[in-house]
Amino acid sequence: MTRPPTASPSPESTESAGRIADQAVALGATLDDARTQAEAGVLIDLAGLEERVAHLCLAAEALPRGEARTLLGPLGDLVAALAPLAAALTDQQARREETIAAALAGRDDPHTARQRAAAAYGRSGGPSAPGRPDDTP
Repeated sequence: MTRPPTASPSPESTESAGRIADQAVALGATLDDARTQAEAGVLIDLAGLEERVAHLCLAAEALPRGEARTLLGPLGDLVAALAPLAAALTDQQARREETIAAALAGRDDPHTARQRAAAAYGRSGGPSAPGRPDDTP
């Protein structure tokens, strides 16, 4: 059985260059937020990222060459946003591995040790509560 030749996408199914550019900018902002969170030590969920990027690429490829060229800037910015995110995730993973190695070696992270001590005594690291003596010399 032979297949009919595939037709080029109809104008109705093709997204406009402006809409694709807007999606690329929105995705770039999402990547920047993810980088900021990763730098702060927050575990981030990148589920769906690959699908969103693939959608943008396919939509851009479906455009006429002249329109697609207008997307070089927004898509280039999107690609540029990936390098800092990758670096933040790499640093985050290295810090986690160092913390785990220190814990396994019996050396607790000082910040975590302070948090556990404060929790054990029912106090935060802030000023002493009213009615409680301040334990600073």
